[in-house]
Amino acid sequence: MYIRILLLLLPFGAMAQSLPLTMDKAVEMALQQNKGLQSAATQVEYYRYLTKTAGEVAKTDVSLQYGQYNSYVKNDNHFAISQALPFPTVFGARKQLSKAQEEKAVWFKANTQNELVYQVKQVYMQLLHQKEQKRLLLHQDSLFTTFARSAELRYRTGESRMLEKVAAEGRLNEVKNQLKQQEADAAIFTARLQALLMTNDIPELTESGIPEQNITITADTGVIKNNPYLEYLRQDVSIAEKQKQLLNASIMPDITLGYFNLSLIGTPVDAAGVKMATGSNRFQGFQVGVALPLWLGPMKARVRAEEKQRQAASLNYDNGRTLLKGEYQQAIEQYIKQQHNLSYYKGTALPNAELILTQSQLAYSKGEISYAEHFINMEQVLNIRQGYLQTLLDAKLAALYIDFLQGNH
Repeated sequence: MYIRILLLLLPFGAMAQSLPLTMDKAVEMALQQNKGLQSAATQVEYYRYLTKTAGEVAKTDVSLQYGQYNSYVKNDNHFAISQALPFPTVFGARKQLSKAQEEKAVWFKANTQNELVYQVKQVYMQLLHQKEQKRLLLHQDSLFTTFARSAELRYRTGESRMLEKVAAEGRLNEVKNQLKQQEADAAIFTARLQALLMTNDIPELTESGIPEQNITITADTGVIKNNPYLEYLRQDVSIAEKQKQLLNASIMPDITLGYFNLSLIGTPVDAAGVKMATGSNRFQGFQVGVALPLWLGPMKARVRAEEKQRQAASLNYDNGRTLLKGEYQQAIEQYIKQQHNLSYYKGTALPNAELILTQSQLAYSKGEISYAEHFINMEQVLNIRQGYLQTLLDAKLAALYIDFLQGNH
């Protein structure tokens, strides 16, 4: 019975593995399976547990003293328990520092996720671009195959010279070589996607080509405030500040609390005939002490050093914010540039390319133009189509980069 159930489930499992891959599904797989992101999540848990150690104190000292410490009696005993405690403000400073470290780990995870999603989308778009490139090259292969056959026929019938035939075959072979290069590029991007998704099985991509995307852009660089990398850098400033507060608190005296319980066995009577203590008599008390820092110079130097560390972290944050603003402005300009380029291709270049190809094929078949003219026309059409595909990719990548900088992933 169980074997039948397994056999029924196997086709479904195989079918599920072969389902087409969408970009959203690829992102979902990466978020679930990427080891780098899992490592970042584990770091958050590490600092979360570390926060609970803020109340840690030194080990309790328990001691026993036994022997002749009061008289000739050899079985006197003395029990003592003592505990050293830092100044109470240290506990609060430790907790604040631990929380800042945990917060930094949280933003590190968020930044890792933002980068991972961007990389997955970027590689996914490159694979879609490769699909369109392959489709274009196969079309060109068909065109140049027809061209080569026509040139062969014209050569056999004496209508053209050997040069036309050789040039046509040479260009056809070049297209075939470009197809091999395209296959290699597709394999490279597939391997990258496999590494990001942590899988050896990449199903067929759902989209047949790169979808156009119009995003709402703003020149206000303040939108990058949501980028997790900035928050990650900001936490370094907070950590340095909390570390400084902890060092300041550590200058305060440590406190020692203790309790003792002992016997004071003496001779049966003293000179006046009064009974002395026996083993059943216990004497107890408590002790309180402080540990004072007699040499404050090194401690204050640590505080000053941590202040410099805070200043360095603050400057690093300001530098990171300035660089991100610059990157965002460049990304906006790049996106606008590619959108204008797309408008040119769709409105002018692509329609002209179709017209050039149609008219050139017709004129060449009627003998109205030479092979050289036809060859140049076909090259122009190919360059226009390849330029459009590259512009489409560049526009999409620019949009993805803007989202990445805004922390929208």
